[in-house]
Amino acid sequence: MNMHIRSRFKHYFNKYIVESMQRKLMGTLLLVMMVPLLIFMLISTHISRGAVESSEISSNLSRMELSNSYIEEQLNWYNDFLFSALVDDKLVPSITTMDNISATNVFNTQSYIKDKLFGLYNGDEDILSVKLVSYGDRRFYKVENKDFYIENEYDEAKNNEAKAAIFKVDPETNSFTLARNIYRFEDQKLVGKLEMQVSFSFMEHIAEKLQSNEQESILLLDNHGNQLYTPIENDQSIKISEDISTKLNTPKGTKYFTKDKDYYFFQELMNEQIILLKVVPEEVMMVGAVYIGQTGIAILLISIFLTIILSIIVSNQVAKPIVALSRKMEHVEENNFSVEIDTSRSDEIGHLNRKYKEMINRIKELIEKDYKREMENRDAQFLALQSQINPHFLFNTLQVISGMALKRNAKDIYAMTQKLAFMFRYITNKRGDLVYMKEEVNHLNNYLYIQKVRFGDNISIHLFVDEAVNEAIIPLLTLQPIIENSFKHGFESQIEKGHLKIDIQKVFDEVEIIIEDNGVGMPIQVLEKLRGKISSNIESQNRSIGLKNVDSRIKLYFGREYGIEIFSKESEYTKIILRMPYQKGSELNEYFINRR
Repeated sequence: MNMHIRSRFKHYFNKYIVESMQRKLMGTLLLVMMVPLLIFMLISTHISRGAVESSEISSNLSRMELSNSYIEEQLNWYNDFLFSALVDDKLVPSITTMDNISATNVFNTQSYIKDKLFGLYNGDEDILSVKLVSYGDRRFYKVENKDFYIENEYDEAKNNEAKAAIFKVDPETNSFTLARNIYRFEDQKLVGKLEMQVSFSFMEHIAEKLQSNEQESILLLDNHGNQLYTPIENDQSIKISEDISTKLNTPKGTKYFTKDKDYYFFQELMNEQIILLKVVPEEVMMVGAVYIGQTGIAILLISIFLTIILSIIVSNQVAKPIVALSRKMEHVEENNFSVEIDTSRSDEIGHLNRKYKEMINRIKELIEKDYKREMENRDAQFLALQSQINPHFLFNTLQVISGMALKRNAKDIYAMTQKLAFMFRYITNKRGDLVYMKEEVNHLNNYLYIQKVRFGDNISIHLFVDEAVNEAIIPLLTLQPIIENSFKHGFESQIEKGHLKIDIQKVFDEVEIIIEDNGVGMPIQVLEKLRGKISSNIESQNRSIGLKNVDSRIKLYFGREYGIEIFSKESEYTKIILRMPYQKGSELNEYFINRR
């Protein structure tokens, strides 16, 4: 198989490259000019890819640091906002003296707490709830979904007594809580806790600025790699594997890494409790390099195009005389001997042109002599054929005339005799081998009249002639010999009634003649043998005007692509289709002058 492929490749390479001086010259020019350009494009594309990657990494790191600052600033604002609520001298008494005051004061105190909590709750749209816990009387107050709740039986351990803000993430609600303990000023006793739950949705506007492409993903993770929140809806699903989670928690200076052709940029927030992660696909990172590569490809294609044009111009200037001679040789192969060959050059190519022109002239003279000899032979054959009359046909015609003389009056005999006289005159009155179609059809009508009288009701004849073909030219005695075969071979031995159909019409730029009868037909062996005789170049020794003679004359005058086709089936039908070009009588002389 490999040997065959190499052999085919070698064959086409020799045919289209090695054996063509023009292509070899073009190929050499292309190689000399394109190889350095291609190497330069590959190197520059590689360098630009690295430069674009470095630039994109630096840009994303800067954006991540800036976003980290924005988020930290926002979290500090929530912390300061919560702390500002503690700086109130009424807050501690309101959660430590509830059991020692009157009912009116209890109502006023609860109203105060309610207003305080609602003030915090309405402070920002991302705040989900605010809760105040009193450890002394085990109560807690809560504002959530714009409702105020009080629970008198509250049991929560004082598990964190830090004075700083307490930060806690809630993955189930995509939120976090900020809490601050409340201490009584006199003895610094822990008496309660103020807690605010905030949704991570406050990061939406920050993520929008951080995301520069729809294919990028912004995620908020906890320190275990669990996804807390996705600020912006993404079509693609990002799965944080253990390998990625490990890299996020590995201390290192660079805040990015690559995994599976994706780039991961991250920043830790709130003492590394939260990780802001940005995932950028490689195709997004390298979009600038892709544009540079596309521009380079466009420049390369333009360069190739210009190089090809230049190589064509140069190769044509160098190999033009030989290429021109080669093309003219191809025209001569198509029997076009009227090509013009430049013989003005005095070098070796001019000598070659002169010798080739002399050879063409000699070939042309030999062909013309052979063609004239063939035409003279054809004319002699046709003159001989014109002078003969089918004895069988004459005998039958005379028999009919004799019978009519006994049985009918002189008018029928007169008509029969007239038709026969017209036929003789048409055959013997030589006006050239080409006639108008209307003349050939008129002769055919005379012939069909005689045959109709001869066969009587045993045969029906249908003749259709398209008026568009009346002025078309056709070789003399083309139709009668074909139709005569239908009577001679198709109807004479047939018992059933015969049907003969003749259609003559113009089909596009051709004349199509279809002759069909329901005679005895031909076996397939006889049909193939007849087709072989017609298609062969061997001259028939039969002196009758038959199908072979008609087909040969059509091909002689109009070309090998025209002629006769025969179709037949034994005991059913025989169909003959004759095709020739549609040529009017006014175009006759010009047509044949050009052919000769």
